[in-house]
Amino acid sequence: MSKIIVIPNTIDNISNIDADAILLGINGYSVNTLNINIEDLDLLNYNGDLFISLNKNLMNEDLVIIENILVKLNNYNIKGVFYYDVGLLNIANRLDLNYSLIWSAEHLTTNYFTINYWKSKGVSGTFLSNEITIDEMLSIRDNTDSILIAQMFGYIPMYVSKRHAVKNYIKNFNLDSNSNKYYIYKEEKKYSIVDNEDGTMIYSSFILNGLEEYLNNIDKFDYILINGYEISDENLIKAIDIYKNINKDNLDKSEKMLSDMFDNLGKGFLHEESIYRVKRNDK
Repeated sequence: MSKIIVIPNTIDNISNIDADAILLGINGYSVNTLNINIEDLDLLNYNGDLFISLNKNLMNEDLVIIENILVKLNNYNIKGVFYYDVGLLNIANRLDLNYSLIWSAEHLTTNYFTINYWKSKGVSGTFLSNEITIDEMLSIRDNTDSILIAQMFGYIPMYVSKRHAVKNYIKNFNLDSNSNKYYIYKEEKKYSIVDNEDGTMIYSSFILNGLEEYLNNIDKFDYILINGYEISDENLIKAIDIYKNINKDNLDKSEKMLSDMFDNLGKGFLHEESIYRVKRNDK
């Protein structure tokens, strides 16, 4: 049975999360996670596996700092580090680290050829892209012994940029705003946008619900991920409990519980192949 890894929604809620693992980021070097200072790891009240995300696209000036962070993480009981930039892998391979590396380049982790290549370079696992179908995920599973992690619940990160898209817009038009969180409405859908010190991040308009897909493939993934972003403490705890206790006898009841809690559940690309095209401006 797959283990469950959770991205918490708040620091205060971590002690209430009854899951196999949590994923946290380090301030300044992680995106699309709940970020903390590395020293705060001493204060965590959590007994499961701890993963750290360092999935920032690195610049030259980041390399020394990232190496120091990787070394410091050796002092903690870390299960693994999620990374995006190959520069981090090059640094990690020079060090004697106590934890595994997880390739987490969300738009690139789409095939077992590349996954197996990185495994040959010392990478233990892969966080699969949300832009491939469940069948494609299972094909990857059949062709690699890499640790595989697949998101099965929560809002999906769609876009990250170092540019401050919203704040630049506000500045250009002399608008007032003291917030880091915004929303855009497009074709009757609502998308969450975060514009903070790390840049701009946009999330899906829907909460991915892969409960049935998880149940049907409960032994195929090493971990499934539940993203707590923009989900209340109460509903996150309930969703984790539903996924932990899912079986064929309670599937319909569990799906009903989730649909009663959330009015924007969706399947994303789990059953629909992703196609990228330039949209024409119809005249």
